[in-house]
Amino acid sequence: MPYAPRFKLWSFGLCFTVIQLIAIAQLATVDVDGNDEDIHDTKIKKGWGLALTIISLVGTSSILACYSHPTYRTTIINNNVKVEGITTAIVLILSTVLVAIVSSPNNGLAVDADGAVDIGNLFYFSWATFINAILVLANYVESTFGINFRQTMRSNSSSFTYWAALLLTSLIVMGTSSEIYGRNCASIAEVNRQEPYCGRGVLAITVGTVGVIFSLIIVAMKITLGAAPFLFEVGMGGLMFLFYVIEIIYVTDIQGPGSPLGNLYYFSWISFMLTFMVGKACYEDFVEAQDIIEQQQNAGERTVPTLANVPTDSDAGFGMEDDIEIESQSHGSSSGNASQGATTVHHKNTSSRNLDKGQNQEEEDGVVVSKKDAAAAQDGVDEDDIL
Repeated sequence: MPYAPRFKLWSFGLCFTVIQLIAIAQLATVDVDGNDEDIHDTKIKKGWGLALTIISLVGTSSILACYSHPTYRTTIINNNVKVEGITTAIVLILSTVLVAIVSSPNNGLAVDADGAVDIGNLFYFSWATFINAILVLANYVESTFGINFRQTMRSNSSSFTYWAALLLTSLIVMGTSSEIYGRNCASIAEVNRQEPYCGRGVLAITVGTVGVIFSLIIVAMKITLGAAPFLFEVGMGGLMFLFYVIEIIYVTDIQGPGSPLGNLYYFSWISFMLTFMVGKACYEDFVEAQDIIEQQQNAGERTVPTLANVPTDSDAGFGMEDDIEIESQSHGSSSGNASQGATTVHHKNTSSRNLDKGQNQEEEDGVVVSKKDAAAAQDGVDEDDIL
C-alpha cells in the first residue's frame, strides 16, 4: 500500500486516541473532592478534553478511511491535495492542547494535587498521541516537500539532535516547576510548603531556564553558522551536566517538587540523560576530527614529484651509448636490459662488418697497384733488352 509508514503511524494514532477517549469518559463520572471553584474548573477541562479527543478521533479515522479505499486514496492522498497535511496539522495542535490539559500540575485531568500521575492511561497515551502526531507531520513534509528533518539535523552535527531535544525538555522542566511553585509557594498560606520544598522549586526553575538558554544558543549557532566552537559546546554541555546532577539530587528528592511521578520528574531525568548524549556526541566529533588530522598529516609526508625530478630529453640522450654497452654486459636482469644488449650487439656487428669491408677494399687497391708496378717494371725490362 502506498505511504505505508504514514499508514502505520495513523493506525497507532487511532489506537492512542481511542484509549484517551475511554479514559476521559470514565473520568467524567468520578466525583471530584474540593470546593465549588475547583469542581467547576475540572468539569470545564473534562469537557474540553472530550471535545478535542473526539475531533482528533474523527480526523484520524477519516485519513485511515481514505487510505483503505482506492478511490479516496487516489483523490485525496495521491493527488496534490493537501487534505492530509491540513488534518495532520489540526491533530497536532489538538494533541498539544490536550497534553497541557491532561498533564498540567495545576489541576490536570490525569494528575493529583501534588502533580503526580493519577490516571496512567490518560497521561501516557496523551504524550504518545502528541509524539505520534509530530512523526506523522515530519513524514508528510518529507514525502511532499522533500524536506528531511532527521537528515538535516544530523548533517549539522551528531549533537544537534540532542541539543534540540534538551531545549524541549528544559522548557518543560521550566514551565512545570514554575506552575508548581506558583500553586504551592506563591501563597503565604502554604506555610508547610516553604522549606525546603519551595527553595528546590526555585532550583528547578533556574536549571530549566539555564537549560533553555544554553540549548537555544547552541541550536541557533548550529543552524546559522553550521557548527558551534568545539570547546564552547563542550563547556556548555559540561555545565548542563552539573546543573542537572544538582537538580536531580534535590528536586526529585522526597522533599522536592519533583518527587511525584509527573512531568517534572520524568523530564528532569530525560534532560539529565540528554546531557550524557551530548557529551558522547562531542567525543565522537573529537575522535573524527583527530582521524581527519592524522590522514592529512600522513598524506603530507608522502614525496610529491616536482619538475626538478623529471629528466629532460638532453639528459636522457647524453651517455646513451655508454649505458647501452654497460647494460648489455649484464646477465639479463630484465627484459628491457636484454633488448638494449641486443641493440648494442647489433651496432657492434655492423661496425665490425664496415671495418672489414674497408680493409678488404684497401687490400684490393694495394694488389692493383702492385700489378701495375710489376707491369711497368716488365715493360722497362723489355725495352732494355731491345736496346
